[in-house]
Amino acid sequence: MKIHDLPLQWYERPQYRPLLPAQGEGRWFILSREELALRHLDAADCESRASGGVADRAGLAAAIENTYEDWGLPRAPEAAAGIERLGRDETLCVVTGQQPGFLGGPLYVLYKALTSIALARWVEKRYGRACVPVFWVAGEDHDIDEVRTARFPGGEPAVFSLPHPAGRAPLSSLPIDPASEAVIEEFISHVSARPHSDTVGELAGQYRGRTVASGFAALLASLLGGHGLVFIDPEKLRPLSRPLVRQCIERPAELIERLEDGSRELEDAGLKPFVSSRLPLFLVRDGSRDHLAPTENGLAIDGGGPRFDRQELLEELEESPGSFSPGALLRPLIQDYLLPSVATVGGPAEAGYFAQLGPFSKWLGVEKPRLVLRFQGTTLAGEGRRAWSELSADTDRLAAALCPEDLVDLDEDHGELEEVRGIRKRLASLDEALAGEGTGSRSLERGLRTARESLARLENRIRKLRARGDADAWKNASSCWKELLPGGKLQERRWGYLHLIAEHGTDWLERIIEEIGKDPFSLSHRLLEFEN
Repeated sequence: MKIHDLPLQWYERPQYRPLLPAQGEGRWFILSREELALRHLDAADCESRASGGVADRAGLAAAIENTYEDWGLPRAPEAAAGIERLGRDETLCVVTGQQPGFLGGPLYVLYKALTSIALARWVEKRYGRACVPVFWVAGEDHDIDEVRTARFPGGEPAVFSLPHPAGRAPLSSLPIDPASEAVIEEFISHVSARPHSDTVGELAGQYRGRTVASGFAALLASLLGGHGLVFIDPEKLRPLSRPLVRQCIERPAELIERLEDGSRELEDAGLKPFVSSRLPLFLVRDGSRDHLAPTENGLAIDGGGPRFDRQELLEELEESPGSFSPGALLRPLIQDYLLPSVATVGGPAEAGYFAQLGPFSKWLGVEKPRLVLRFQGTTLAGEGRRAWSELSADTDRLAAALCPEDLVDLDEDHGELEEVRGIRKRLASLDEALAGEGTGSRSLERGLRTARESLARLENRIRKLRARGDADAWKNASSCWKELLPGGKLQERRWGYLHLIAEHGTDWLERIIEEIGKDPFSLSHRLLEFEN
């Protein structure tokens, strides 16, 4: 596998323009760039986190043990060693997480896990501190529609979906029933002719007899446990998170005010808050996870549901802490309260809502998490790579530099040249904007120049193809774009990764870990070119 470093950093890509300042604004973000995403960890960061301790180290170790036992997760020797080390004082961790997905979830889930492994190794090597990568399996989430489908590239994309109806049951309680197992068998049959189909069959088979959440964790534990990645079911930590949940129940109005303070900071900078300022707490009863909203004397199920006296809920918290589930803005603070995390690995979405956490984290008395952005990449393999080789060698740069909606669809309307000209006009307007600011980003300027050059080559290639009437070449062009940006979306959010394992095995995972380890704080986007 070859890894190419693409010219534009993620925050300079047009699809992330909402994170950039308005023209004339001297700052990148409402806070500093360093608060949006860490650019380095130093010895003082590690010392500060180690000396701060965690709420209950022994309870944390027991919760991890219970996760492996209750879910029956594969326990590689490297993961077992990590679990043992987490029970020791001053051991640090790098935490990442995701709601469970089907057949391992999309590529960005894998990238999160690989980044956490690489960063933990980096901390150990650079500062000599024990550091364990930890994956937080957010099985308490209930949005099955968001995670039910796994997609894989091909002439016609292969789509496999869990048959569960939509509902409010946590993913940790949804079983892989016979109908779901039939879909898994269909997928295994789909990859049966690939060189490493047996490996993928074993990975996909980890879902059998489990829930959506434990099956997802078992697949990743089987795949990455040998790299030291440790998994935790946050439901096992509910008793330890009582102090933070208690504040949410006792003082919901104050909590919401602090969230609104964070939202106003973003709005004052001309940015739209990423998460609404509502109470980040859910009640789990009778197999349903429902949002709680403040009332005059307590809380109620949002949308006109049952009302609860505050004292009633506090008593339930003491007797049954598993009845309360955190929302998106509370979850990262619980993570840092309970885990000895020197950093949290997340993507651009997490960068958005982490920026709202400042006032809320101070109010709770929890240090704001240190965010490190995950590895971001686009894979090029199989038919897409063969198609790409027939086009310009710079189409990868073009794909990285432009918005998905700006890319040329060579399959429709034969308006290719007109669309290329339109893109060139938009690039010209970006040039004018940079000139108007007076302080443009050199990286952005280089990226725009590269994009213009790529467009010129692509336009020339289109003219030649049109003149020759080369149907095969048109097909190659279409295949290339469909692989790079399937459905007009970033590939890492659209495709899964088991097809890559079926074709190329698993050695490439260590190659990515090593690449990340060279600079875990890099914001570059990489092209992963798989050689046939």
